[in-house]
Amino acid sequence: MRFADLFRLAGGNLLRNRTRSAMTLIGIAIGVAALFALLSYGSGLQRLAEQEVATLELYNTFRVTSTPNPVDSFADLSVRAVEADTTEPVPLTDSLLAEIAALPGVLAAYPEVAFPVRVQANEREVFAGAEAVPLAFGAFPAYQPTAGAFFETETDSSLLIPRSMAERLGFEPAEAAVGETVTVLTATLDYAKLQRALFSFGMGMQSLPIREQPHTLRVAGVLPTEGQALSGFVRLLVPLGLAETMQKVTFFSTLDLVTRGPATDGYAAARVQIENEDDYAAIKSAIESEGVYATGFREQFAQLDRLFAIMNGSLAIVGLIALLVATIGIANTMTMNVVERTREIGVMKAIGGEDGTVQRLFVAESLLLGVVGTVLGLAFGWLVTEALSAGVIAYLDRIGVPPVDLFYTPFLVVVGIGIVTLIVSVLAGFIPARRAARIEPIEALRHA
Repeated sequence: MRFADLFRLAGGNLLRNRTRSAMTLIGIAIGVAALFALLSYGSGLQRLAEQEVATLELYNTFRVTSTPNPVDSFADLSVRAVEADTTEPVPLTDSLLAEIAALPGVLAAYPEVAFPVRVQANEREVFAGAEAVPLAFGAFPAYQPTAGAFFETETDSSLLIPRSMAERLGFEPAEAAVGETVTVLTATLDYAKLQRALFSFGMGMQSLPIREQPHTLRVAGVLPTEGQALSGFVRLLVPLGLAETMQKVTFFSTLDLVTRGPATDGYAAARVQIENEDDYAAIKSAIESEGVYATGFREQFAQLDRLFAIMNGSLAIVGLIALLVATIGIANTMTMNVVERTREIGVMKAIGGEDGTVQRLFVAESLLLGVVGTVLGLAFGWLVTEALSAGVIAYLDRIGVPPVDLFYTPFLVVVGIGIVTLIVSVLAGFIPARRAARIEPIEALRHA
């Protein structure tokens, strides 16, 4: 029997019981749609992280410290071995950073300065994380303002803010913020309160010895949002020289305090930005030859990729469970078809139908269910992800957050879903097909 005739006969057999076939197709479609949506979500989150890292040039960035990084991997959050280090830490001084900056292929070597702030303008206030950057970063597209200009000097009393932050501060349109002044509040130590606590004879402090320090800064420009869906919401930039003169505390949480390790002279940490990724290994070796520790963001993001792989695998397992339920539905449908058509199978075999032909007919029916169910499921899954994405974007827009596309489905994932669904469909129909092929004609013709 030709394949065309085989599938035409299989389609006609499925249409005999439209209700049962339709219910089976719905089950397959739901399973495929669930798998599609879950994998799209995992891939979307991974794409967001990768875009952010690439846009901000973090793949070519080192973090330099005088002591080893206390948390080198995700495993260290569980348990890590404590090793005694008797070597004297090399302080991160301006002279050392100047030596590192002079290495071939290094674009900039500068102290790491990041601190929490509150920004006020137009009787509104937003929380943000301020980051100090050198003038060399003006060459990167991610740091080039879409309105206004990059810093002119290291000590400009100005800042760069993302478009969403400008809008949340009441500037409409966001470009209207350029040239305006805003108040930036930093947290700094209240030495008077700290002194009173020291002389309170162990009575302790009722509150932290912290006070706010206001800074009036001019908005130099509005940053682009492309490829910065995460950092573009809470991150603002200030010139490196200005940041070093601002009174501030640099920890964002108590976790920062417990992971910093022992205090050393010089800066707590520094950043090194390289020009070409081909020089990555050579520059890292040259930095560590100075007696300091260089941690590449590239290695850290490789660990993040492994975390995403685990998450995507977990989401795939959840989706496959839904697909397994649909597979059971296919097996049940095909078993019922064999039982109801026992007499018909006997007639086919009595007039010369071979066992293989009967088996292929029922496998074709299950395969046809899988093909139609896969197409419907992929279409349904796409509609679901598009609807969810539109809902998320609308909600984020309402609260002033840049749009974030949480769903992304690579073509290979779609192909993989289709292949897996077709395989399980064939397997689900194989056992009932084998049962149909083994039916004896005489016994089948006696079947009522």
